[in-house]
Amino acid sequence: MNYRHAFHAGNHADVLKHLVLSRIFALLSRKEAPFAYLDSHAGVGLYDLAGDQASRTGEWLQGIARIWQAEAHPALLDDYLGVIRQLNPDGTLRYYPGSPELARQLTREQDRLQLNEKHPEDGALLKDNMAGDRRVAVHRGEGWHVPRALMPTQEKRVVLLIDPPFEQADELSRCVTAMKEALGRMR
Repeated sequence: MNYRHAFHAGNHADVLKHLVLSRIFALLSRKEAPFAYLDSHAGVGLYDLAGDQASRTGEWLQGIARIWQAEAHPALLDDYLGVIRQLNPDGTLRYYPGSPELARQLTREQDRLQLNEKHPEDGALLKDNMAGDRRVAVHRGEGWHVPRALMPTQEKRVVLLIDPPFEQADELSRCVTAMKEALGRMR
């Protein structure tokens, strides 16, 4: 496995994914009942856009940088951009939240996060980045096993993110299979 999310953090696809996740968290938080967030291919959770990997590709310049520099934003972006502002309090865009950090920041005390990252280095970094939050469990196994290994959850409501590297030709069909398995395992 060669994929490292840091090369692609903050690109246009990442921004779209994170905007959708932010809205899902906001909508689920309208009810008091807890929910679980499961991420099968989590990455490290927090990215330095000035770091070696992100600056090598510069993909974030056509993604989050364009939104960050815009003069006005729709209100629906407030939660998402609020997390990014917290990470960059001086107003200079340097740090970008991956899905795990976004979930950690936008979920509530009663919600639970189950994060999985297969890449050994990235899994260790994810564990370090999430240390100290008792709501978060980090697993370091095969992402395709997440539905079988972590579902059903004690929570009746679940957000399952399956975002593999798409390096193998069969990964889209594996996403469909994993989602069907997940739906079959939940109440």
